[in-house]
Formats: sequence, C-alpha cells, structure tokens
Amino acid sequence: MSNLDSLSMTLRAFSVALLSGSLWTGFAYADKDSGRDVEAIANTFFAALEHEDAELALSLLAPEAMLHAPYNPNGDASDAGIRSFPASLYVKGALATYDNLVFVNRHYSITDDGRTVWIEAQGRLRVAVSGRPYENRYVFKIALAEGKIEAITEYTNVATLAQQGVIAT
Repeated sequence: MSNLDSLSMTLRAFSVALLSGSLWTGFAYADKDSGRDVEAIANTFFAALEHEDAELALSLLAPEAMLHAPYNPNGDASDAGIRSFPASLYVKGALATYDNLVFVNRHYSITDDGRTVWIEAQGRLRVAVSGRPYENRYVFKIALAEGKIEAITEYTNVATLAQQGVIAT
C-alpha cells in the first residue's frame, strides 16, 4: 500500500468516525504493538459497517483475521461447535445480508493490556432480501495485533436469528 493510499484510508476512517459520532476523544488504552487506540479501531469498524464501507472495514482486518461464533444453530456447545471463518467473509456477508446495520447502546470494556475490547450492543438491522427488521443483542470480542483486528468473536442469540428468519450458517 502506498503512502497516498494509506493517507486516503486514514482520512476516510476519520471521516466515517466523525460523521457517525463515534470519534472517541477520551483517555485511551493503547495497543502496545502499535500505539493505536483499540476502542477507536472498534468504533471505526462498526461505523464502516453501518456506512456500508466494505473497503474501510476490510482495511482494519489483519490478513489472516478470523471470526469465531461460539453459538450455533444446532446447539452444539462443545469447541467442535464453534463456527470459524475469515473475518473478511463476515464483513462481505453482513453487508450482503443486511441493507441497514446499526449497533446502538454500545458498551465497551477494554482489557488491561489494551489489546482486546469487549462490546455489548443492540443490533438493529434490516434483512436485505425481505426488508424485514431484525433485532438482536450482541457481544463482540475484538482482539488486535499490530494495530489490526486479528480476531472477532461474536456472541448472539441464534434463537432470535431463527425467529426473525435469519439463518446462521
């Protein structure tokens, strides 16, 4: 990535965060590897999803970033039941499945080392195919390394997914 591309991406991230009201200006725990603010990266990631900016959301992910979903439709609570796949597929799938993604009432908890943030939020989304609203509660665990998201763990209620016609795979 050239310096111009990097500057362009940084300016876009700042603009999205500013427009969404998610620009965080308080005391920051820093990611020790990069000095970047873990909460600001999480906010920018969610703002990118909410503004349907796949390029920005994907730019925040480490090349091998994974999404882990411990709750699954078949009720398997063992480690074998954890669904894991590239986080880039999660971003692309979320933006294809929903035409309106909003996560409200976000509450953040940052680990002592400043490299992991837990986010509790209410999802207010709309299913693109049917236009039906879909609401669910989420807890996300976002882990950083070298200023990039290396892992996302998404906890959600799969019964609510099924009741609202959303199929978790």
